[in-house]
Amino acid sequence: MAALDPAQAVSVHIHIPFCDRLCWFCACRTQGTRTLGPVESYLGTLEAELALLRATIPVGVRMGRLHCGGGTPTTLSPAMIHRLGQAVKAVIPPANEWEFPVEIDPTMVDRAKIAALAKEGMNRASIGIQDFDPPVQAAIGRAQPFMITRGCVDDLRGAGIGSLNTHLVYGLPRQTEDWQVETVDKVPTLAPDRVAFFGYPHVTWMSKRKG
Repeated sequence: MAALDPAQAVSVHIHIPFCDRLCWFCACRTQGTRTLGPVESYLGTLEAELALLRATIPVGVRMGRLHCGGGTPTTLSPAMIHRLGQAVKAVIPPANEWEFPVEIDPTMVDRAKIAALAKEGMNRASIGIQDFDPPVQAAIGRAQPFMITRGCVDDLRGAGIGSLNTHLVYGLPRQTEDWQVETVDKVPTLAPDRVAFFGYPHVTWMSKRKG
């Protein structure tokens, strides 16, 4: 860390390992929580880590990219979003041209959270879709009607977020080719500038909830 070149912008990744619900298809390192207490404690740990980083990196290091993933970053309240954003930028200020993508679950975000993220500099949203078919959603524990996703995208556009990524998954339980085609046909109506299509990994030895 001490050998970083201040002339070269760095990338920073913040992992929020909490979700209000656990989707059964996911193998990411996360845990469910019904309160913000564990999240509050985790923010304190991140702030302590940032203090160590401040004492190590050279003066003048700038951040060219900040990625916030999870888990579910939008588990954070608006106040927590500002707290985390300000803490990171106080240690590694953004470069003049920087990118700030955030992973968003449309069912766990509202306009207040989107406004807070936009104020902290979010300029790209990554939306998990997986599949729009209700039986598939029921099988993976992720109820997410198309109109909920549509409303989330409208709110993001309304907040000035111009760049949108969408994530789809193939090989899910109860998924058929026809249903996949229907989902893929709906995605362009959201006008994303990037679509990621991932294969479902059934790794029960890594994630018991996949069983």
